[in-house]
Amino acid sequence: MTDKFKNLLVRTASGAVFVALVVGSFFVPTIFQYLLFLFFAEVGTWEYCRVCNKNDLQLHTPMCLCITWLVVTFGFFEWALETFWIVIILGMMLLPIIELFRKSEKPFTNIAHNLLPIFWIALPFALAGILVQLESMDSMVLSIFILIWASDTFAYCGGSLFGKHKMFERISPKKTWEGIIVGTILTCGLAVLLSYIPYFYNAISDTVEPHSAKDIMIWVAFALVVVVFGTLGDLIESMFKRSYHIKDSGNIMPGHGGVLDRFDSFLFAMPACVLFLILTWLI
Repeated sequence: MTDKFKNLLVRTASGAVFVALVVGSFFVPTIFQYLLFLFFAEVGTWEYCRVCNKNDLQLHTPMCLCITWLVVTFGFFEWALETFWIVIILGMMLLPIIELFRKSEKPFTNIAHNLLPIFWIALPFALAGILVQLESMDSMVLSIFILIWASDTFAYCGGSLFGKHKMFERISPKKTWEGIIVGTILTCGLAVLLSYIPYFYNAISDTVEPHSAKDIMIWVAFALVVVVFGTLGDLIESMFKRSYHIKDSGNIMPGHGGVLDRFDSFLFAMPACVLFLILTWLI
């Protein structure tokens, strides 16, 4: 058995376990999903702080982990939802205050890097928790994951078969416009198929008749939001790694790297989908 084949088996097994955990979390009591998402958020924050601290920054890792815990927790439980934004504001205020007493040579650089994981890592997981609390919205969150995974797979296959024009060679040399186009078209098609599965009825809007022309249009638009912002999230995480000259953010997932590597698309697609949901409600 060649090393390449072994790596493929490890990557496949690791990916299957990851998918099973995420999908399964939507069909068990919310506390288990909270613990799983909190684990991912905490590990992602730790990976971010570790990389930054290895590159001459001075992040306050325990405080970042504590704020991530608070933000995700206050997003997942209804009793804490009313104070959700208070926690974020207090976290934004607390980190600069702590920097006053650290005597750092670059305090505002440290403040900026300490604040980033609140919005880049903790907030998307917290938003997922808020939607899970809402009636029928858990199916929307699951659909985001499904469309992200499908988009990545379709784009990879499309790029392998037809890829000629690089999309962002400076950041991600393997991404091609052809792959993105193929991935977008097929992901939109998958979104339409999801709309016919009973579990996903009214996942995005409960005021639209399932399978109607408007419902199909909403699902296609939703898929476009996931693909566009998921791709941007992937590129931004690649930019983060390239700026610090690392291959993976961590090694917690054999064959896939770290949590930031695995959730890069989700971290940008989730907030974008919430904005899309709000606009859908307003319209």
